[in-house]
Amino acid sequence: MSRRALVPPEQTHDNILDVAERLFREVGYGKTTVADIAQALGMSSANVYRFFASKADIHNAIFTRTVAGLHAALRDAAGAPGSAADRLAGVIHTSHRLHRDLFTDQRRVFDMVEAAMAENWEAIEAHVAAVQAIIAGVIADGIAAGEFGPGDPDGLAAAVLDGSCAFMHPTMIAECADKPDREAHLARLLWLVIEGLRNHDRTPMP
Repeated sequence: MSRRALVPPEQTHDNILDVAERLFREVGYGKTTVADIAQALGMSSANVYRFFASKADIHNAIFTRTVAGLHAALRDAAGAPGSAADRLAGVIHTSHRLHRDLFTDQRRVFDMVEAAMAENWEAIEAHVAAVQAIIAGVIADGIAAGEFGPGDPDGLAAAVLDGSCAFMHPTMIAECADKPDREAHLARLLWLVIEGLRNHDRTPMP
């Protein structure tokens, strides 16, 4: 009898994520158990738990991997040629488009993210922090160039992110997916944000 080839731990880790993601998409996050994942991999549940403490930990890792591509696209938009205002608009537009595509075209993914938000997982917080940091970087560039008025880039970025929540929050994206005027609403929001940032005489942010 030939021995089964040893699989490096890193490969086993990735295999667990790949199979779990497939099951979450096909069956649903709530209906998939660690035992299901282990069975699909031909291993014991105990072996899965060697790599992940819980199903939530597996989901965290999958979500982090999923949004990595989104973060890369936002960094590209933030680093594109043009004014800070144009780049900020590009970041917000790109974020809305990618969130919309991710959470409405793939219902099972939306279910996964909605579950994550309900449980306040660290991956969600890290995702929001990453997007905020990208926005803050563009605002800081605009302030340094004199294009935007003075202020704290991190605080301003947090306010921008809060204001654009309706265009990035999975539940709100799903509920408004069929509304034909979403792009017009986003354009008005961006006008308000950018004109506010350009105002050098604005009062200090609370």
